[in-house]
Amino acid sequence: MRQFRELPRRGPSAPPLALAVGTFDGIHRGHQAVLKEAVGLARRSGWTAAALAFDPPPEAALGLPVPPRLGNPDEDAGLMADLGLQELYRIPFTAALGRLTPGAFAERVLAWTLRCGAVAVGRGFRFGAGAAGGTGELTQLGLRFGFRVAEVPPCMQGRRAVSSTRLRLAVQAGRLDEAAELLGRPWLFRGRVVTGRRLGRTIGFPTANLEGPQQAQPPRGVWAGRCRLVTRSGPGRWWGFAGNLGVRPTLGSGLAPTVELHLLGFRGRLEGRTLEAQFLKRLRGERKFKSLAGLSAQIGRDVQAARAALKGA
Repeated sequence: MRQFRELPRRGPSAPPLALAVGTFDGIHRGHQAVLKEAVGLARRSGWTAAALAFDPPPEAALGLPVPPRLGNPDEDAGLMADLGLQELYRIPFTAALGRLTPGAFAERVLAWTLRCGAVAVGRGFRFGAGAAGGTGELTQLGLRFGFRVAEVPPCMQGRRAVSSTRLRLAVQAGRLDEAAELLGRPWLFRGRVVTGRRLGRTIGFPTANLEGPQQAQPPRGVWAGRCRLVTRSGPGRWWGFAGNLGVRPTLGSGLAPTVELHLLGFRGRLEGRTLEAQFLKRLRGERKFKSLAGLSAQIGRDVQAARAALKGA
């Protein structure tokens, strides 16, 4: 799948786009429905299946609070490609874009620049300055500028629609089974392993310190789970872990939250490599210990608890 960080002017000889427009952070089942609609439209018409997403999101450009991410951009792109998307326009939302009226956005971006033959959006989609345009107006503008609009109904899980807000709340509350249902796959945290203070090595429990985007995370504490290396050739084997999410209160105040994983049975260097982790069971909350010896003894118990929790997982 080809990716673009800006909007190139598509030439008249290029096939029209069947374009999915949305946030597409985390690629939950609602996102998947919109993306699949664009892929289906493209295949039926011989067009190119594409998606348009704003990254950073509009909230950042407008000075509004930006919610934690639900997914990793690289993982999201891979999921889009698996669904059949051929092009991804992941562009920043700028002040100039924010000033476009719904009509100007439809004409300049969708019709003139991207040459859309069809646009797929979710119900409740808003666009244009002040979010003034909805799907009804987009349909009318499509008739004027030569593209059709497919409005995808909400994807339901139980009696409620799948949404980014619902998914974020499920992750942050530790309801990871619910998150998996909303995603259609297990929820994973992905991050690059960075060099930490190496304190874990000195007390006998080396950890992989993950640096990722400001991604939504489960409640702080010690978790049992499994993780795997992500390489160009694909994910590797799963390793069990005992991991800590939090601020490490024993080591002092003012520390930034971290994700630290002690891989069970793993030997080797991980710095600079990418891991994705699946959190399966919360073992305990964070605690402050009087000494490193007390912390080390508790980690030993946590490792044993993680091994027991992961049997058969």
